[in-house]
Amino acid sequence: MLCKNCGRELPIAGKFCPFCGAVVEQEGVNDETAVFTSLPDELKGPIDLSAFDAVMKEDHHAGGISGDGVTTGDPLAATDPHIPSAEELSSIRAQPVRRTSGASRANGAPRTTYFSEPDPDDRPYRKPSKGKKGAVIAVVIVLVLALIGGGVWFFVNSQPDENLTLAEKYLSRGDFDKALEYYTAAQAEAKDPSTLDVTIQLLEDYQTAKAYVDNGQYTEAIALLKQLQNRVTDPDSALYEAIEDLIDQSETAQSDSEFASDIEEVQSYLADKKYDAAAGKLDSLDADDTLTDEQKKQVSELRDQLTQAQEAEQKQQETEQKQNEQKQDFSSQMDALEQNDLQIASAATQEDELALTASSFEAWDNLLVQMYDYLATVLNADQYAAEEESYKQWVEERDSGAANAAKESSDETAGQLASYSFKQSYTKARCYKLLDLM
Repeated sequence: MLCKNCGRELPIAGKFCPFCGAVVEQEGVNDETAVFTSLPDELKGPIDLSAFDAVMKEDHHAGGISGDGVTTGDPLAATDPHIPSAEELSSIRAQPVRRTSGASRANGAPRTTYFSEPDPDDRPYRKPSKGKKGAVIAVVIVLVLALIGGGVWFFVNSQPDENLTLAEKYLSRGDFDKALEYYTAAQAEAKDPSTLDVTIQLLEDYQTAKAYVDNGQYTEAIALLKQLQNRVTDPDSALYEAIEDLIDQSETAQSDSEFASDIEEVQSYLADKKYDAAAGKLDSLDADDTLTDEQKKQVSELRDQLTQAQEAEQKQQETEQKQNEQKQDFSSQMDALEQNDLQIASAATQEDELALTASSFEAWDNLLVQMYDYLATVLNADQYAAEEESYKQWVEERDSGAANAAKESSDETAGQLASYSFKQSYTKARCYKLLDLM
């Protein structure tokens, strides 16, 4: 309990402060403080210290007090700071002891059991109250709980993020699909998700570039991969190496795709007999130093095909030219025969007509044989075999028709004339048909 006047803690319970003498307002008196707060009437008079002095002198003469004033007879005298020394005792005896009357105390005079002002630090031990004990225990409990809570918080927050750990592990192994999956999961639980935005965007762009490659969009893939290469800061990382590998793969695939497209274009030119365009494309491929041995072999094979096609075309052109010349020759012969046949109509007698008709038939028949001989050199084996079979059938039809025409005549000359006339006209028609085949 503190004095309301001087603010010092009261060492014992009493009605007056032992330091300033102010009246102490007591809330209650227990058994321990009753002896100090209520005095019997016989002790309310002046205090006599003569008996105390006599005892002190006796102890002094008996050697109980040492030269420094400490009572040696008491085993606690050397360690108890509350036992006064000889000088302090002398000082106490020299001071007058006065007892303040009730009236004086009522006017505010201090009442004390001390003979002089005590040392503020020299206070008697006072057992702490139950309230203070409870407060100390509460403070200790709060501190312990705070330490435990802080430890738990530090342990929880110091634990590494499992998703982030797995993401970094998969990233270092080059399994970027798994790494992206765990980075996304770590971002969802992170306190600051923006710290993972750059890494996640890099992985997503890499997946996009890979999809471009799989779809054959090599131009788009190469452009995106080169951007990624500039954005990855660690050239020794697995992602940087994967980007370089994918760039090489894309460029190779793009080159193969372009080469395949060029080869297909050359083949199309050959099929359309555009030999000049095919030759120009092959010349461009021959000048490409990036072609592999296999690609160069394909270009060489197409070059051979072009040469053969050009030779075949040249031969075809020559053949066609010869055919045209031969066809023109046959056409000229047929015109000459047609001119000769005009004489048949002007024959004077039936015998002359018969002779002219027989001669015209032989001329047309010889021309037909020449035409078949020529076709044997122009048509392929199958075509000529089919035409030869048709010719045999045609000959039978011609001879049968001539015989029927002869039977219908009245005499032999007329029958012969009818027979030759049928053969001559039938053969002439066959010649014109063969001329159209040339």
